[in-house]
Amino acid sequence: MEQDSEFLLLNSINELTLQKADISQRDLARTINLSLGMTNVLLKRLSQKGLILVQKVSPRKVSYILTPDGLNELAGRTYRYLKRTMKKVVNYKETIVDIARDARERGFSRIGLLGKSDIDFIIEYAASNAGLDYILFQSEKDIAKDTFVFVSESYEKRNIDAGNTCTPSPAAGNSVAHIYELLSKE
Repeated sequence: MEQDSEFLLLNSINELTLQKADISQRDLARTINLSLGMTNVLLKRLSQKGLILVQKVSPRKVSYILTPDGLNELAGRTYRYLKRTMKKVVNYKETIVDIARDARERGFSRIGLLGKSDIDFIIEYAASNAGLDYILFQSEKDIAKDTFVFVSESYEKRNIDAGNTCTPSPAAGNSVAHIYELLSKE
């Protein structure tokens, strides 16, 4: 948690200083959604580590600047975050490609996505890789027979928020995979 907060604070200092010269602790606290006290503690810690430079501009104003070590730390953490994210995307792709191949072997002729998803491009790729048609559905009633359906995380969230069950009842002969469940296995 603290490491993530430090990363968010470093990133916010970097981003906000590009937008305006003087940023307050309140601006930073608001940006990273932490209390003013916790932001103050983190700023002191980052300063002690030599990752930020704190300069008094006036008796009531202070400026925060990332040091070269701070920029290196931010770059390193960003790289590690991207590396972890890419690994997860590759794992999701492999899982979804396996599901698509299994759907083809079970006799389905198309893969459908119910609702919008951040990983729709992976599902479309998996359908193409398995030699299946890809269709995007906005509603359960649009689902054609002989379709393996991925239920998007946004579709499930919308149904849960509305107090409905999030299991669509597709046309007879269809199967369903919930993206939320696939993503939560990681």
